Amino acid sequence: MNRIAEKIRDARIKAGLTEKQLAKKCGLSVGYIIQIESGRKIVKEQLADKILKSLGEKVSMQEPTEEFEPQAVVKKPQAKSVPVATSMVEPNAQWADALSGVIKKYPVYDGQGKKVVTYKELPILSKKIEGHHPDKIMYVQAPNDNMSNKRIMTKDVLTLTLSKEIENNGIYVFELDKKRDIGVLRKEGNKQVSIANQVIGTTPKLVSANQLKVIGKVIKVEFNLK
Repeated sequence: MNRIAEKIRDARIKAGLTEKQLAKKCGLSVGYIIQIESGRKIVKEQLADKILKSLGEKVSMQEPTEEFEPQAVVKKPQAKSVPVATSMVEPNAQWADALSGVIKKYPVYDGQGKKVVTYKELPILSKKIEGHHPDKIMYVQAPNDNMSNKRIMTKDVLTLTLSKEIENNGIYVFELDKKRDIGVLRKEGNKQVSIANQVIGTTPKLVSANQLKVIGKVIKVEFNLK
């Protein structure tokens, strides 16, 4: 970390601001502030002055803020490298707050939706995840092998878009008689819905739309490697 980066970080902490709050105060992105403070981004003197002024500090003109031409270096005998112990750093509350707008944590539910089996942390790109609004995405395990011909097996992780509407011939996770299932749904006449699966020897089942509780449409499958 260079001296300017350290000075910005210390001034922010002294002012009691998070990276997110400082970014908003300066009109910059959270990621840019984090890169500056970590030393991954070389900040120009004018911008450093602006950031420090917002924190009640001032840039010293003698402190380097940009990369300079390297000077001649006298070669010295290379010393043997010594392994350095490393450890995982747990993200603190400030990091969690800064990343809350770019990373979303989702629970992955079991086949019957009764318990959480794991979690997925996914980046929000252009305010969307998997091309959909983050609040309209759900992750569940396949409840059975009924769609095996579509390469969907029990416990494969399914990405669902939450919707009560049925698009004909789409693959859906739904509840029927209080039991969760998966199949191809199609709207029929008289407010009925046909349910088809890929099990050999079975025929589509016709049920009343009122009997069916649609959980969501399957848009992606992550295979479970056994």
